[in-house]
Amino acid sequence: MIDLIIIEKDAGVLRLRMNRADKKNALTRDMYTAMAYAIETAEQDSEVRVILFEGTGGCFSAGNDLKDFQEQPPRDKAAPVYRFITALARSTVPMVAAVDGVAVGIGTTMLLHCDLVYATDRARFQLPFINLGLLPEAGSTYLLPKLAGTARASELLMTGRPFKAPEAKELGIINWVCAPEELTDSALQSARELAEKPPQTLRQIKSLLKSDSGKVEDRIQWEILEFSERLGSAECKEALQAFQEKRKPDFSKITASQ
Repeated sequence: MIDLIIIEKDAGVLRLRMNRADKKNALTRDMYTAMAYAIETAEQDSEVRVILFEGTGGCFSAGNDLKDFQEQPPRDKAAPVYRFITALARSTVPMVAAVDGVAVGIGTTMLLHCDLVYATDRARFQLPFINLGLLPEAGSTYLLPKLAGTARASELLMTGRPFKAPEAKELGIINWVCAPEELTDSALQSARELAEKPPQTLRQIKSLLKSDSGKVEDRIQWEILEFSERLGSAECKEALQAFQEKRKPDFSKITASQ
């Protein structure tokens, strides 16, 4: 069976590659668990100086695998997705991401925890939680307004519209836009350059830059509670049913109190 998360360690760089290209690297519980464990272990591994997130097959990640999600939705902080998100928020290891193709849902929100992000000029980002009747996750309701301002964050989170790499760069979500054929080499070179820096100082700089990590974790926990509550809502049920039936959801008969 093919490894859905390819984990390699070389010259101080821990490469985590989401390897489910036939499903646009949509993430399952097992994939979240594998990445969470890798990040948690890297925190105590002196040989790991940088973590590099990558996708395969010309895409980063389409977000949650909705079939897997519906079979066992994440209802509390013990869920693998929340273990992964918490590991991202707590890590002091510098993190680099290489984004190609789609980056949807967690495929975008996880970038808010990365330190350096490369994306190709064909990358497409989206925060579609509103369209599923769900609350955003990964501390994005706290982190995105900090990066983009409240007005722009409100637009992206309340409309769920897709946006391209140049806009993501303008918003501060990514650092560089490059051609697809340059992505891997550029991101890996950057990760290796960071890995050659003084490791303790590098981690301390990251910790100082993210000195509000306690607030981020508080927001993550708040989002978890609200997200779990929304899973049972009429809006979420209609959105997921519409997805299964391959139709547009109809929220017109749902009241604000449901």
